[in-house]
Amino acid sequence: KDRVKVVGEGGNLGMTQRGRVEYALRGGLVNTDFIDNSAGVDSSDYEVNIKILLNAVVADGALSQEERNALLAEMTDEVAELVLRDNYEQARALGLATAQSASLLPVHRRMIQDLERSGQLDRELEGLPTDEELTARLEAGQGGLTSPEFAVLMAYTKNSLAREILNDGLPDEEWAFSVLVNYFPTPLRERYTQWMAAHRLRREIITTVLVNEVVNRGGITFVYRAVEETGLSAADVIRAYVVVREVYELDDLWAAVEALDNRIPTRAQTAVYLEIRRLLDRAVRWLVANRRSPLDVQGEIARLRPGVSRLLSGLEKRFHGSERETVAAYTDELVARGVPRDLALRTTRLVYGFGLLDVVETAATTGRDVDEVAGVYFVLSERFRVDELLSKISALPREDRWQTLARMALRYDLYAALAALTAEVLGSTPGSLAPEERVAQWEQANDVAIARTRRAMMEFDESRGDLAALSVLLRQIRTLVRTTAAAG
Repeated sequence: KDRVKVVGEGGNLGMTQRGRVEYALRGGLVNTDFIDNSAGVDSSDYEVNIKILLNAVVADGALSQEERNALLAEMTDEVAELVLRDNYEQARALGLATAQSASLLPVHRRMIQDLERSGQLDRELEGLPTDEELTARLEAGQGGLTSPEFAVLMAYTKNSLAREILNDGLPDEEWAFSVLVNYFPTPLRERYTQWMAAHRLRREIITTVLVNEVVNRGGITFVYRAVEETGLSAADVIRAYVVVREVYELDDLWAAVEALDNRIPTRAQTAVYLEIRRLLDRAVRWLVANRRSPLDVQGEIARLRPGVSRLLSGLEKRFHGSERETVAAYTDELVARGVPRDLALRTTRLVYGFGLLDVVETAATTGRDVDEVAGVYFVLSERFRVDELLSKISALPREDRWQTLARMALRYDLYAALAALTAEVLGSTPGSLAPEERVAQWEQANDVAIARTRRAMMEFDESRGDLAALSVLLRQIRTLVRTTAAAG
C-alpha cells in the first residue's frame, strides 16, 4: 500500500498510466513520466535552436568558432533557468486543471470526443476513461480527470494547436517576431537579433512558444472552448489572447502571484489564477466578436491599452451603491482565503474590469473621454443591477455546448445593452452634469419605457432566475435600448 503523498518519476515508465490514475484517485499527487522528465527534451530543443542561430552567425564571420563555444558555455545557467521556467508553468497548468476537474468535466468530455472523432486520439490506447467512467467518478465524489490524464490531454491539445498554427499566417506576422527574440537567452537577444529572422525553425519556435503559453496560462480547454463558442480559428483566439495579455498587463499580475509561492496557501494562489483565466475567457470572446479576422494585434493593443490601464487604477471607487459593496466584499473574500490585500485588490479590479473594453470602445465611437464614459457606464450598471444579473447568468448550467452558448449570448447581450445605454445617455444629456445627474435626467425623459423595464426586473425577482426568465428580461432591456434611441 502506498504511503507517500507525492510521486515523481525519474525515468520512463516508473509507473504504468493505470497505476498513476489509480494512485491519483486515492488522493496521491502524480503526473506522468513525460511530464516529470520533460526538462531533458526542452534542453535539447534549446541546444539545437541556439546552435542553428550561432552557426549562421559564424558562417557570416561575425563570430569565431572559439567565441561561439565560449558563448555556449556562458549561457548554460540561463538556458537551465528557461527550461525550469517552462516546466514550472506546465506543472502549474496541470494543478489548475485538476482544481477544475469536476466543474469543467462536460467540456473535457466533449474535447476528448472531438479529438477521437478527428482521428487524433485513441482513448483506449492512452488510458483515458470512457464517458461512463467519468460519470461514475463524478457521482462517487472523485471529480473528473486526474492529473496523469490531464497530462495526456494537454499533450494532444498542444500538438493539435501547433499543427493548426503552423498552417496559418500567424507566425509570419510582424508582432510574432518578438516571440522568437524573447525565446533566446539574453546574450543572443542583445547581440544577434538580426540573424533570428532567417532562423530555419523560426515559425516552429514561435508556434511552440505561443501554444505552450496559451495552454499553460489559459488552460487546456481555453482555445477549444473559445473556438467552440465563436466558430473562429485557433489562430484568431491566440491573437486575441496576446492582445488581452498586453492590454491588462497580465504578465505583471502572474509574476506577483508566482512570487508568493510557498508563502500563501496554494488554494489562495489558485483562486487568483482562475480569476485571471475568467478575464481571459471573456475578453478574448469580446475581441473576436467585435473585430474582423485576422485581428490586428499591435493595433488593438495600441487602441485599448491606454484607456484600460487608466481606468483600472482605482476601479473599485468607480462603482456605486450595492455594486460597490459587492466589489468590496469580493476583495475581502480573497483576503480571507489568504491572498494579500494589495494582490486581492488588483485581482478584484481585473475581475470587474472586463467591462472597460466596452467603455474604451464607447469612448472611441462617441469621441468622449474615457473617464466621462466610465462615469455614466457604472451608474447605469448599478441602476440595472448588471453585476447581479451576471451572477445569475454564471449560475446557469453548462452541461452541453448549447447551454454554454446560451450563457455566453446572455452575458454579451447584457454588456452590449449597457454599452448602448451608456452611449444614449452621453448623447442626450449635457456633459456639464455629474454622471448621476445625467442618468437621472435621461430616466426622466424616458420614464415610461424605463418603468416597463423596472416591472420586468421585479417579475424576474419573483421567478426562478432560469434561462427563460433571463432571456425575457434581457429582451426587455434590449427593447429599452431601441426605444430610447428612437426617442432620442
